[in-house]
Amino acid sequence: MLKVKNLSKYYGDIAALSGISFHIAPGETTGIFGMTGSGKTTLLDILSGYLLKYGGCVELEGKDIRKDAAQSRKEIAYIPQGGALYQEMTVREYMRFLCGINRIRSAKQKNEMKEVLEFSGLANIEEYPIRALNALDQAKVSIAAALALQPKVLLIDQPFHGLRTDEAAQHKLFLKAVAQRTTLVIASDTIGGFSDLCKRTIILNKGRIASDRDNLFDMPARKMGIRLRVACAPTQVRAAFRFVSGVAEMDFHSTSETGVWDVVVNAKQGEDIRHALWFAAASYKVPVLEMRSLHISPEDIYLQLSGREQEEEE
Repeated sequence: MLKVKNLSKYYGDIAALSGISFHIAPGETTGIFGMTGSGKTTLLDILSGYLLKYGGCVELEGKDIRKDAAQSRKEIAYIPQGGALYQEMTVREYMRFLCGINRIRSAKQKNEMKEVLEFSGLANIEEYPIRALNALDQAKVSIAAALALQPKVLLIDQPFHGLRTDEAAQHKLFLKAVAQRTTLVIASDTIGGFSDLCKRTIILNKGRIASDRDNLFDMPARKMGIRLRVACAPTQVRAAFRFVSGVAEMDFHSTSETGVWDVVVNAKQGEDIRHALWFAAASYKVPVLEMRSLHISPEDIYLQLSGREQEEEE
């Protein structure tokens, strides 16, 4: 449905996006994740048809969105961070305003507005000024107004921005309902709260795709590792564990104790290698001072892929 081909965008000598490609299927809820500066907002600006100078191509249902940008902006609705609402307007006035600038016919506009107001739970406050609404209802107004345009794709930047934890939980339920009506694409600099919403995850790191998979949250967490503290040289440890079939890789870290090393052994997906490591260590007389399991969460994987850990270390 939405296809991105070799997309690049430069600001002077700085690459905001560097030749990225992906495809989003109809009805697929996609999360685009990355730290600040990864290129998320630039990508949404391009996908929405508002930013037209870039390299590569974006197609909606096989048509280049640059060839008819005005039509593309009707079919791909975009909600920037914070919603960009007109606070002095009432809910109804704001929705009519958006329908008007997108040339939605009056009769159709009335029917669509009524339906989405009821769907969004806003029908009883449609005459309220937007500034009088709480953050959760304002977020719903942004989405309701976008849905009234009947977009084929809805892009939302930072959907939980400004919401309390309890409000974010309620908003996630609403977004799941929205995802049943249109192809939903969400951008965020954190992955918290999206595990049961996004069926597809794309991670950006400095303008490049670091990961593109069906679901980051289904990665092996799910992947397990073992941390051992040993009182011997790394070569002895490698010799002891080289025949343990479930070992994927080993990392060694020196400690403050002379001759003592911390070893992180990453296991192959779905394998519990604790017993095998213990017997291998005993057979090769590796003095194990400590052993504990490490469960690598989707958050850990995201931090690694997004480059956040490297930045924090610097």
